[in-house]
Amino acid sequence: MLYLLNNKYSFFKLRQSESQKTMIDIEQNYLLNSNMNSSKFLSSDTCLLIGINPRYEGSQLSLTLRSRFLKGNFNIVQISPLSNITCTNRNLSNNTQTLRSLVEGNDLFCQEIVNASNPILISNSEIFKRKDSFNLVILLKELIKYINKYSYSKADNELNILSSTLNENGINNLNSFKTIQSLDFRKSQGIYFLNNSYNIKKLLNLKLLNFFQNSENRNRLLITQSNTLGTKRLAVLKNNFHLNTQVHLPNNVFFETSGSYINTNGKINKMTKIITSLNQTKSD
Repeated sequence: MLYLLNNKYSFFKLRQSESQKTMIDIEQNYLLNSNMNSSKFLSSDTCLLIGINPRYEGSQLSLTLRSRFLKGNFNIVQISPLSNITCTNRNLSNNTQTLRSLVEGNDLFCQEIVNASNPILISNSEIFKRKDSFNLVILLKELIKYINKYSYSKADNELNILSSTLNENGINNLNSFKTIQSLDFRKSQGIYFLNNSYNIKKLLNLKLLNFFQNSENRNRLLITQSNTLGTKRLAVLKNNFHLNTQVHLPNNVFFETSGSYINTNGKINKMTKIITSLNQTKSD
């Protein structure tokens, strides 16, 4: 709907809050592959998690990993910060140099992954937000290529990308939007924050650092749409940016909404409302 609105009225500009260099031409570049099912895990004995904590980023994946781990003969190896993923795992490090050593074949883990049965490699979409994301993705693809070349396993392996948020999959399936810049704030006559309460806090911090001191055109209108935004923060934002008009559109929470959505695994799920809305809130 936002995309259609942007095409119909040229004065609407869609922006995303963070830079993300995602290649959206092929779905496998930003989704868990469709063959990542229970049978895929049953035929594998090694899973390499790169910069990911499935316990907080993908509950369905976390349950799948734990279920496979409890069946036995399954090793979980991490290249990420130390974290409790409810399964016994081995952490190699939290450094991209380790990933480079794997690609070069200079790490001790290389022998294990070559001898592994159908190893599974999983990372997350946060790697696309790094400044070195392009080189990092090349490293990961080179690692996959060498695993397929030298592994004793016959099945071809692929890099699996877990999305961190529900909205991210839908946005990537739609289009790739530009990142918001200070020029957008200076030239616009209004800002519409759609489910971005955290970014409003960041915007206030930038204001305190005089980030907008050279702004000539003051924003005249603020529209916010969220279920977590407090009235106190809205008042501070309105005063700091000298806004004449502020409109807040409260959303229903997840359990007050019926409909469908694309989950972090890239599958379409249905949801049923189980709580009645108390006020005049609406679904986003």
